[in-house]
Amino acid sequence: MTELKRIRQQRGAALVVGLMMLVALTLIGVTTMGMNTMELRMASNAQNKSNAFQAAEAGLEVGLSLTDAENINAAQPIAPPMLVNATATINSTFVGLIPGRGNGFTSGVACPGSSPERTRCAHFQITSVGQHLQSNASSTQVQGFYVLAPQTQ
Repeated sequence: MTELKRIRQQRGAALVVGLMMLVALTLIGVTTMGMNTMELRMASNAQNKSNAFQAAEAGLEVGLSLTDAENINAAQPIAPPMLVNATATINSTFVGLIPGRGNGFTSGVACPGSSPERTRCAHFQITSVGQHLQSNASSTQVQGFYVLAPQTQ
């Protein structure tokens, strides 16, 4: 009789404790899923930014390979490289000429690594903007460079 009385006094305590444990585990699971979703979004954004950077770098490489000393007074329009999931907009700008010493250039600076009496430098600057197609990720890269040209008399 005492055992039956004790069972009646519990009145579903195990059920209440089990439900509380189930709620706690559910909250832990929902929180973990939310954190994983945020981590996935952050990794995706980092990948998109990397793709945009690589597109801009590819644009710089195309611009560097197509610029020469034949037409140094005007930069040519440059077609963007073929890319997957990204585009590159390339703008090549002719900055100016650095003549050799003795041609009215008073600072005495010549083209880096050249003979100042026989060459001059054409200074170009390339700006390449890489844009990821499925997101707003973009990267802008700017590079200046010199092209040696024969000295005009």
